[in-house]
Amino acid sequence: MMIFFSVIITFFVTIFCVVLLCPLALRLNLIDTPDIRKQHQGNIPLIGGLAMLMGFLVGLLTLPISLQNYRSFIAGSALLVFVGMLDDFRELSAKSRFLAQIIAVLLMIFWGNVYITYLGNLFFLKAIYLGHYTSLIVTLIAGLGIINTINMIDGVDGLAGTLVLVELILLIYCAMTTQHFPVATLLLLLAASVLGFLCFNFPFPGRAYAQLFMGDAGSMLLGFSLVWFLIELSQSNFRPITPVTMLWIMSVPLFDATAVMLYRLIKGQSVIFSDRQHGHHLLLALNFSPLQINILFGSANFVLGLVGLCAFYYRFNESVMFMSFLLFFIFYFFVVNYCRNLLVKNSK
Repeated sequence: MMIFFSVIITFFVTIFCVVLLCPLALRLNLIDTPDIRKQHQGNIPLIGGLAMLMGFLVGLLTLPISLQNYRSFIAGSALLVFVGMLDDFRELSAKSRFLAQIIAVLLMIFWGNVYITYLGNLFFLKAIYLGHYTSLIVTLIAGLGIINTINMIDGVDGLAGTLVLVELILLIYCAMTTQHFPVATLLLLLAASVLGFLCFNFPFPGRAYAQLFMGDAGSMLLGFSLVWFLIELSQSNFRPITPVTMLWIMSVPLFDATAVMLYRLIKGQSVIFSDRQHGHHLLLALNFSPLQINILFGSANFVLGLVGLCAFYYRFNESVMFMSFLLFFIFYFFVVNYCRNLLVKNSK
């Protein structure tokens, strides 16, 4: 009952913070304005990330559990929201954002003791265990990758929040069924804060445009949160979820980010080059509405996540699941490429 109360508090505090901070953001010019790459309407406040963090932290204070093991998570989250808001306000260099992300992931590794040591049996050979230094490198790459993957998928009203909410729901199920109850509690609070944010960001029928954005602060906060709990649940000494299952839970953001980076490499561009070649951008150009894109991507992520979970609970071979995951990525890559070619054909 106490946890339910904390979830409700988190949801409403997030909403209250949005209502309180939006006028302030407009006065401080903490807004996102339309340009060639950003095709939204009007000046939108960029305080979604701060509102979600504040709602989550207030919810934490109402919990009757020790947060000692999550002090580094709170510190890393606060750092990324602070740097993200500075970036939203002053547009920091990519190096500054990257440095903040590295520090947050290192806090997770060395203070939080959350890191990757086991990858599972991915290639029909034997289970892959990582040494100390290899573990550090792999965790750092995975952490930075997922944080930036959430940032890259944040290109349509509601999409990043919807996908993260789907992934949090799947992780809550993982935590509950494997009896990681403290983790499940924190995930519930995160989901409540995201839901509060989506009340203002989701493209509901009749809403012309989003009332606020999460900004870099929000995308980095949610990316870091996913990194932490994906690793914690998959590397636990008590009833861990297999790492390949976590790939299925994160399927759509991983597919989209990898596909667009491969496309840029094929075109001889930098992988961090900003463009409108993501799957959601292409669907917008093909006259899909933001609501349709949210439903399509969110449903796909939920179904693929369920496939991964069913495979785990029914003990499917890990290598088969990893190869199946790669096949789904190849399918996604060709579908996105088909959409790209269709746009070129329609423009002639």
